[in-house]
Amino acid sequence: MKTPSSAHQLQRKPISAAAAAMLLAFTSLGFSASTIELNQPYAPAGENYSITALQNLTPLTLDGGTSAGANPNVNFDFQGGFGVRYQNAYGILTDFGIGLYDASCAPGIQTASTGLNIVFDQLVSSHGLSATLGDFDLNEYSTDADPSKVAPTISIYGIGNLLLGNFSTADILASHAVSLLTSLDPIAKTDLWKLSLDALVGPGVLVSGFTLAADTHNGAGSPMAVNSDPYFLVAVNGCECASIPEPGSAFLILSAGLGTLIITRRRTRDLVSSK
Repeated sequence: MKTPSSAHQLQRKPISAAAAAMLLAFTSLGFSASTIELNQPYAPAGENYSITALQNLTPLTLDGGTSAGANPNVNFDFQGGFGVRYQNAYGILTDFGIGLYDASCAPGIQTASTGLNIVFDQLVSSHGLSATLGDFDLNEYSTDADPSKVAPTISIYGIGNLLLGNFSTADILASHAVSLLTSLDPIAKTDLWKLSLDALVGPGVLVSGFTLAADTHNGAGSPMAVNSDPYFLVAVNGCECASIPEPGSAFLILSAGLGTLIITRRRTRDLVSSK
């Protein structure tokens, strides 16, 4: 990710209640809390979604991913952050976050990504829908991405799990879809960012879920190294979404048509556009 120049400086926004509650819950265990392995899939208590860990994803299209051999974890390298435990080619389980790793091929020839797939219990509106991400080692004074840190990519799905779009880091920046929540937060000891899904797919689009993974380029357009320094999912913020009518209603059909029109053109992957 890249923080824009002072002319386009990101505004720091208050951390969401969901993210704050998640952080406080886990940090109450202490900063030295060990990594906790979670069930696959993992359904956070009181939330309307589940989290499934994936490995062997191919950036940017996120094809080829599998949940076999992977599971979500929390507290690895970042207290309160959800990551992925993947199984490498030698059958060794490795705790990690969301990032790039060498899939038994020489770095630069084939790079795989771990990822987290979030599936909602029912269709939700994209209005106000966002994810809180952490640990990019950036602050409001940063002018470029940390070349050693991974940057995010996201695929968003709609009615019938239809792909609404694959969005690279460059797409995210060009759409102004990311904003700084806290810089080196005193509780989490890291930086937290809000990734707004409605900025990518448009407001009022019906969403069934999304997948977070790692881009092969950082925010400045430089190729990422393998292995990358991962980032983490802190919370999904969708509690303000409007309730969705039952399938078959006129509103649902109209919304689906509008969503299709909005998403028909695919976001450009020209990394230069992010500068």
